[in-house]
Amino acid sequence: MSRPREGAILPLVLKAGRPVFVLVAICLVASVLLALVNALTAPVIADAARERAQATYRSLMPDAARFEEVPCEVEGVTTALRALDATGAPIGYVVVAEAQGYGGELPIAVSFFLDGSVGSIVAMDNEETPGLGKRVAEPDFSDQFVGRPAEEVALADVDTISGATISSKAYVLAFNRAIEAYQEVQG
Repeated sequence: MSRPREGAILPLVLKAGRPVFVLVAICLVASVLLALVNALTAPVIADAARERAQATYRSLMPDAARFEEVPCEVEGVTTALRALDATGAPIGYVVVAEAQGYGGELPIAVSFFLDGSVGSIVAMDNEETPGLGKRVAEPDFSDQFVGRPAEEVALADVDTISGATISSKAYVLAFNRAIEAYQEVQG
């Protein structure tokens, strides 16, 4: 076996490394294009998410002209809002709270009237099991919380969904967190 001449090694390395250089160039171009697409679409996606959230709040408190965020330190509460009428007077509160369900976090949005009663409640987007855990979003389950006073609820006080115990427990825990937040922010 003969040794290649010293000056001939560089062309061999370049020839053998050409596919690697091509792949690196393709990856670099693809990364730059993905970053550009993300930079263009991220604000649009964020605006759409904010609009969906506002639509949820308006559905829970239709008489509100606007919502103002209020500070809340309750674990599992992602949003606490004071609902204001057109004159700026408070008419209630909306709290978004979540708890760990079977398929991940189970967020719910709850509205409270100033008298301390639950106005309405909505289960937000979640990854619970379709046909089972997702049933917590149905009126048959969620309506049993409407009109209650803003007081903690025990799981035994609720008609849980058969076969979806984890989802039912998460819903009740999220509801109780919303109650705790309401009591914190309205006082």
